[in-house]
Amino acid sequence: MERLIYQFLIIGLFLGFISCQKQKEEDLYKTALEDIKNGNIKEAINNLEKLVEENPYSEFAPDAYFTLASIYQVEEMDSIHKTINYRKAIEYYQQLIEKFPNHEKTPQAIFMAGFISAEYLHDYQQASFYYKKLLKAYPEHELAASAKLELENLGKSPEEILKQKGVELSTKGE
Repeated sequence: MERLIYQFLIIGLFLGFISCQKQKEEDLYKTALEDIKNGNIKEAINNLEKLVEENPYSEFAPDAYFTLASIYQVEEMDSIHKTINYRKAIEYYQQLIEKFPNHEKTPQAIFMAGFISAEYLHDYQQASFYYKKLLKAYPEHELAASAKLELENLGKSPEEILKQKGVELSTKGE
């Protein structure tokens, strides 16, 4: 009988710990979202990074990885820090892709990693990798057509793309 009570006590403590842990994760995530709304980006980053460092597979982790990547993608910085931030954004998208391949935001994370690679870092090989990954893993996703178009036009200027489509740009004074 004592053994049975001891087992229930252990199970109860374990479930209580899990419940407290989940509440802590949820609090960190909600606080980070409030920080973003209030313009406290550094605090939001701290809370989100704490969440994914302590609980990289929690139910809030996919959204935390995606939010972190989005923040680093748009954070205003000088050109040196922009490159660092773009790389950090890709790292967080990659964490989401690797740890949560079936999450609803994973296709968007793959696309965005490709987009940042192409448009901001001019790493067309890496961009091609991500776009092909999206097309292979999610051929019916709404971003698949965009990924295909991006692949077809990697490294081309807008003028080159328009010319390829048969659109002639007129110059002023003609």
